[in-house]
Amino acid sequence: MSSEPPDQIPPPESPPPPPQQYQPPPSQPYPSAPQALLPDAQYAMPAMVLGILSLCLLPLACFCGVGELIVIPLGIAAVVLGFMARNRIAASQGTMGGSGKALAGIITGGTGLGIGILLGIAILLFGLAFSSLVNSIPTPTPSLGT
Repeated sequence: MSSEPPDQIPPPESPPPPPQQYQPPPSQPYPSAPQALLPDAQYAMPAMVLGILSLCLLPLACFCGVGELIVIPLGIAAVVLGFMARNRIAASQGTMGGSGKALAGIITGGTGLGIGILLGIAILLFGLAFSSLVNSIPTPTPSLGT
């Protein structure tokens, strides 16, 4: 049994540790620049711009069939340039940026291309159906009157 009275608190065993000084976080194992400071791949920005243009010019393709001649090539160019930029970025092993711009070009260009092709098919089918409808309507022939 213990001979200490229950009212006493034992003295602290050791003094509190001294305050710790600030230590900077450990550095990265390899040097790398933040994404905002990396140069963009060569075709990333043109791919994004052409893709956005292909989407913005879609109403022109809707209202006149000539717009298809603009929208479809812009979409193809955006997709091709986007994939070229993404391949360069992947091969650079982290020294090039612009992956988001290239992906935006691929997505917007592909969307513009797909919708442009569908609109072209719809305009073609509507034109064929309308021309056969017009030819089936009888037209009055003028009579030579006396």
